[in-house]
Amino acid sequence: MSSQANLFQIVTFARDPLHGNPAFVLSGAGDASDRVLATACTMLRTDIVAVVGEPSGDDTPLRFFTSDGPHAGAGHATLAAAHTVLRDGAAAGKGAAPRSITFHLANGDSRAAYAEGDRICIEFPAMPGSRIDRIADMEAALGARPQETWVAPFGHVAIFGDPAVVARMRPDLARVSAFDRNAVIATAPGGAASDIVVRVFAPKVGLPEDPVCGTAHRIIVPYWAERTGKTKIHSRHLSPRGGDLWCENKGEKIVIAGETSLVFDGTIRLPGE
Repeated sequence: MSSQANLFQIVTFARDPLHGNPAFVLSGAGDASDRVLATACTMLRTDIVAVVGEPSGDDTPLRFFTSDGPHAGAGHATLAAAHTVLRDGAAAGKGAAPRSITFHLANGDSRAAYAEGDRICIEFPAMPGSRIDRIADMEAALGARPQETWVAPFGHVAIFGDPAVVARMRPDLARVSAFDRNAVIATAPGGAASDIVVRVFAPKVGLPEDPVCGTAHRIIVPYWAERTGKTKIHSRHLSPRGGDLWCENKGEKIVIAGETSLVFDGTIRLPGE
């Protein structure tokens, strides 16, 4: 027997629905099984869906699903989920929206989320990388020679000196896929428009280029904070959609913030078991 859930699509790291990184969020899904929620992801033809559970005080359960089942989560989807609670909770019949919440993930981790002006802010654990000599491999994959290369659990990082090099980059996606991580991150100082620029290529997981990647900033913000002496870093994503992230290095935590916008809300009829 089918059931209904609230459905939102939120653009993250931008206000314009043609920019940023859109994500779907479900709430009010009740006792829907993992299989049903994975099927909802397939129905929506998206890579990941965030599922917000019933809050208990300031604590709110948050789970993520791909078409294959439960997923550890994604930065943009976390931001989108926070938007539905902090900005549009009233749209789901929840009354006045709170100013801050704590998400509890399925693996026991937590994410503090709060609204600050026009931005939604999320605290993530830092994921600092370690320096590695993959300069020649990165040059072959990205078509430009980086100054430094680093590696972290999420991906390999190539550091460049010129934002124009990152902007015009046309990577060899087959070579990018050959690396032993899911993503290759290219970053450089940003010049007048931002502190840094970034692009993220992840063809191994079906994203030739990530529209806007929050997770990459868990790696590159500690690097740029140490290099520049700044604790607050404005990052501009140079993907075709583009987006802006305002990050803060807090040592073991990285605050990743961005503007968000509701694209649509409605209901979805979930399939039966």
